[in-house]
Amino acid sequence: MDLKVTLADESYKAAYGIDSYGEDMVFEDSLNNFISCRGDWVAFQVLIKLDEDFYLNVGRRANFSPKGPIRNLRVECNVEELPVEISPIGFIEDDDRVYKADLILNDEVIFVEKDKIQPVWVEISIPRDASSGEYNGRVCIYSQCMFDNEELIKTLDFTITVKDVTIPEPKDFRFYLDLWQHPSNIARKHEVHLWSGEHFKVLENYVKSLADLGQKAISVIASEIPWSGQRCYRVKNYPSDLFEYSMVRIERDSSGYHYDFSAVERYIDLCMRYGIDEEIEVFGLINIWLDPEYGYTGIAEDYPDGIRLRYYDREDGCYKYIRSGNDIKAYIKALEQFFIRKGLIDKVRIVADEPGDIEKYRKSLETIREVADSFKFKAAINHPEFIDEFKDTITDFVPVLPGVCEKWELLKELQKKINGRLLWYVCCWPPYPNTFISSPLVEAKLIGILTAFMGLDGFLRWNYTVWPENPRERISYRYPHWKAGDTNFVYPGRDGRPVLTLRYKNLKRGIEDYELIMMLKDKSKEIPDELWNKIFKTDRIEEFHPNSGKGPSLLYSLDSKDYDKFRRLVIEALESS
Repeated sequence: MDLKVTLADESYKAAYGIDSYGEDMVFEDSLNNFISCRGDWVAFQVLIKLDEDFYLNVGRRANFSPKGPIRNLRVECNVEELPVEISPIGFIEDDDRVYKADLILNDEVIFVEKDKIQPVWVEISIPRDASSGEYNGRVCIYSQCMFDNEELIKTLDFTITVKDVTIPEPKDFRFYLDLWQHPSNIARKHEVHLWSGEHFKVLENYVKSLADLGQKAISVIASEIPWSGQRCYRVKNYPSDLFEYSMVRIERDSSGYHYDFSAVERYIDLCMRYGIDEEIEVFGLINIWLDPEYGYTGIAEDYPDGIRLRYYDREDGCYKYIRSGNDIKAYIKALEQFFIRKGLIDKVRIVADEPGDIEKYRKSLETIREVADSFKFKAAINHPEFIDEFKDTITDFVPVLPGVCEKWELLKELQKKINGRLLWYVCCWPPYPNTFISSPLVEAKLIGILTAFMGLDGFLRWNYTVWPENPRERISYRYPHWKAGDTNFVYPGRDGRPVLTLRYKNLKRGIEDYELIMMLKDKSKEIPDELWNKIFKTDRIEEFHPNSGKGPSLLYSLDSKDYDKFRRLVIEALESS
C-alpha cells in the first residue's frame, strides 16, 4: 500500500482529469501552524492519495462495499477543547471537462478511485469564550478491511495559536453582503410546493447558511418571472428551469383586487429571525427583462415597464394577468402600504438589475415615485453612464467591477454625498477576479479584501442558488457565456440542506478579513502600504478593468500563503494595538 497524506491550505483546489503530471508536488509540504482569534474558525484540507481504490470514512459507522472487500480509510481529527467538523470534498466537472474540488459533502462515507488525490475538509471552531494561547491538534488516518481490526497508519500534528482578538458575529459584520435569493428554484430542486410549509422548512436551511456569511438583504419577488427565466428557454442542449415566481397572491372579485402578502411577510420574518434585517430588496417592479422574439413581453400596454401580475378571478375560477396600467399602479401602492403598516418601509429598495435604456428606466422610476413616493431605489449597474445620470435619484449604487474602474473618480466623490450604500458586483463578467469553478479560490477570498482596499461598503452577486437542471451532476451551463459556478455558491442537498462549497468558505474568510481590516482601521486609521502590498500588485483600481491588459498575477497575489501572512499580520497588529 502506497499512501500519501498531507495538510493543505483551505484555498487548495484539487483537480482530477486529463493530466496528473506534477500533482504529487503538493505532498512535499504540510501545514502545521495556524493563527486564529475568538469567534473565528480554522480550516485546512487533508489530502489523501492511495494506489488502490478505497472508501473514505469521516464518521464512526462501519462500512462494507457492494464492490467486495475494499479498504476503508478513516480520518479523525482532535484538538484539545475545540469542536471539530470533518467532511469529504466532492468534485464537479468544469467547462474544460476536468473534475475540480468544490462541494463540502454531508456524506459520512464516499468511494475514492485509486491514484486520485482526495481532499477532506477539516474545520475547527474557536468559541467566543476561548482562552488565547496554543492548542495542539492531530489528524489520524486509520486503515481497515472487512473484519480486520482497525490500524492507525498515519498521524499529522499541528498547532493553533488563538490571539487575544475577537471577531464580530456575522449579524454584526460591517461588510454589506447581498447575495440574491431564488426561492422558486429551491422549491423545484427539493420537490416541495411553492410557498408551502415544507418549502419554508427548506428555505430556513438556506437562510441560515446566508446568515452565517453575514448576509444583509432579503430578496422579495413581487411579480411573475421578472428575469424571464434568465432566457433559459434559449438553451437547447441542457434545458433548465430558471423562472422565479411572485411571492404575492392576487385575487379579484366584483369589489376589486385583493392582495395576499402572507408569503412575503413569512419570508421576511424568517430572515430577520436569523439576523438578516438591513434591507428588503424588491424585484419585479422595475426593469423587467423582456424577450419579444420568444414571446416574453409586457402585458399592460399603458404601463412603461413589463410587469406581469397574475391573479385568480373568483367569479369564473380562472387565472389571468392584469392588463391595465392603473391596476398595476394600484398593486404597487398596496405593496408600499403593506411595508408602511409593518414599519419596514425604510428598509425597502426597489431593485433594477442591469438597466440598459436610460429613458425607459427614468420613466419607470418616475411612475413608481408618483404612485408610491416612500420607495427608495437600488440598481445593479453594468452601463457606467447610469451612475452619472441617476446619481441624485438612486439611493444605493452597485456597479459591476469594470464600471467601478471606469467611474472610479466619480464614485469616490459620490460616496461622500449619497445617503445610501456603494457596493460592487461581478457576474459572468469580468473573467477575474470571480467565483467560477475555474477561478482560483483565493479570488473568492479576495472579494472581502478588495472591498476594503477600494473603501466600498460591500459586495453583491446574483447567483446563490440559480441551479441548472441537475446541478450535482452537471453545473456547467450556457458556456462560454456563463462559466461553471456562475450560477451558485451552494448545491441542493438531498436532506433539505444546502451543500456548502470551497468557494462559499473562501468567500466567508474574505468577508471576515474585511472585518479584521476595519477593526484595525478603527485603531490606526490607515492600513499601511506594506500590508496591502502582501496582496495587491497595483494601487490603481482602474487597472482591474479587463481592458487594462493586466492579468490576475499583475493585479493581486494568487499564492494562498500571502493571504495567510496578510491575515496573520492584521490579527497580530490588532492584538498589539
